[in-house]
Amino acid sequence: MVTVHETEIDGALCFWADLGRPLSAAHLHFRHGLADEPLPETGWLHLLEHLALLDRETLRSPIQGSVGMLLTRFTAHGTPESVVDDLVALARWLEEPDLQLLARERGVLQAEAQRRIDPLLASLTWRYGATGPGVASYAEVGSLRATPELLAERSRRVFNRSNVVLVLDGPPPADLALPLPPGEYHAPAPAQQVDRPLPATYVDDAWLTLTGAVRRTHASSFLPGILERAVHDGMREHTGGVDSPWARLVDVDDRHSVVGGGSAAQRDAVVKSVETALEIAARLGRDGVPRDWLQEAVDNRLGELEHRDVGFLIAHRSALAVLSDRVPQTLEEMVDELRSTDPAEVDAAAREFNDTLLLGAPEHPIRRRDPVQLITFPERPPVGVVPRHRHVDWPADAATFAVDSQTVERASGTTARVMRVPDIVSVFAWRDGTRQLIGRDGSTLWMEPAEWRGGDDLTAQLDSWLPADLRVPVPDRPGTFQRMAPAHLAATATIRFTRTVAGQIVIAALCFLLGVVILSGGHTVVGGGLILVTLCLASRVTLVLRRAPAAATDQDELTPVASP
Repeated sequence: MVTVHETEIDGALCFWADLGRPLSAAHLHFRHGLADEPLPETGWLHLLEHLALLDRETLRSPIQGSVGMLLTRFTAHGTPESVVDDLVALARWLEEPDLQLLARERGVLQAEAQRRIDPLLASLTWRYGATGPGVASYAEVGSLRATPELLAERSRRVFNRSNVVLVLDGPPPADLALPLPPGEYHAPAPAQQVDRPLPATYVDDAWLTLTGAVRRTHASSFLPGILERAVHDGMREHTGGVDSPWARLVDVDDRHSVVGGGSAAQRDAVVKSVETALEIAARLGRDGVPRDWLQEAVDNRLGELEHRDVGFLIAHRSALAVLSDRVPQTLEEMVDELRSTDPAEVDAAAREFNDTLLLGAPEHPIRRRDPVQLITFPERPPVGVVPRHRHVDWPADAATFAVDSQTVERASGTTARVMRVPDIVSVFAWRDGTRQLIGRDGSTLWMEPAEWRGGDDLTAQLDSWLPADLRVPVPDRPGTFQRMAPAHLAATATIRFTRTVAGQIVIAALCFLLGVVILSGGHTVVGGGLILVTLCLASRVTLVLRRAPAAATDQDELTPVASP
């Protein structure tokens, strides 16, 4: 019989298990994680976690911290006295954080983020865009704009006694205290997927990655282990080898998880690997999970529940359940749930995975008729924002850039990259005036002042229309835009002019005049050929003008536009 006790420590909920020995471990779980940070604020929790643990990780009294998708954790180990001392000191720091070393730790954090490669987290941006769980792949750039005042406010708001659960592996000592500030519980916001057809594929240079969104259920928790075995066996069977297979699950809100798996990319067999990955997901969705794999997973979990320290595991799971707005389970309830695992429900979870599949691969040998298509951010007709700023290489480059209170638009001919101002979730800002706009769906739009006439005015307009708290200052970088050399500019402008309506009218007129002159001189073959060229050009111009009369101006290339 395993009993998990529930109590309060200074108003904070506490679960503990009596294992017949003194306290040796304590876990603080705060309900706030990566998915709760808007893109301009990413890294703030990680900075606080780093700063809170400075000089606390010693051999005598080890204490660690981590920031996950939905939770921030601190763990202390040692004697009852050292655990109590560490928890009290940590709680006091969280209430009144010391941020003198913020600049140093910000540099450490950025160095860590640049080295971190996680294919599962990278996939979340393609599924959720640049909000919620999707911000996890942005290298915590928001840490660059964190100030002591902002971090102190964030610490008091997140690390409060109503937003934490404490888990102990023994009875709480009489002198244990948690002097955390009062506050509120922060329920996770529902994760909103970008509205796009699934299954789909995207470019991942390092990994072959399969991910799917599933409901958070007992049945879906078996999918990572099953997916890893399916990847291993499928790759070995179809490609002759498998490199570093992996699979895991990440909860993205209280009701949903993303299951991911894959292997390092085999660049000498990309086509075969992509076909195999699609077949792995399709087979799980079509045929269900192998029954022997599922039974083995059930038996392994039942074995874990027979460990002599299972009481601490139950206490820990009780804390996580409370933070996810679920009812904690007793050991007996966990055993009954495992023994009554319904394979049909696991099969249904596998179908959910296949139906919401995102496939990441270095290359995409996907044909147009295939059901899985590459994720793109399609261009659309210009919406006519004014005033428009011409490209510095005009007339060789006819692109324009414009911004107003509702829309930012980069147009070229009859197509444009358009981003609505309310859909912009962050702006990466360089000191030279360059701005990279990040859309809610994960799309981006660059504006480099050197590329546009009046580029400094564009920077000023963007900064005036977009809220200042969306702007993230980023380190200087070498300029990337180079103007065309005069000879190149002239040649490109001439070629482009010949492809416009006005240019081809001019060419047609010249051909007609030359043809008439040559015919009058008695050269019927050459003159007739020039007249024929004139008629062909006239027919082409007429066709374009009829199909897109409003778009075909003297600056628009002769590209046929589909009728509305």
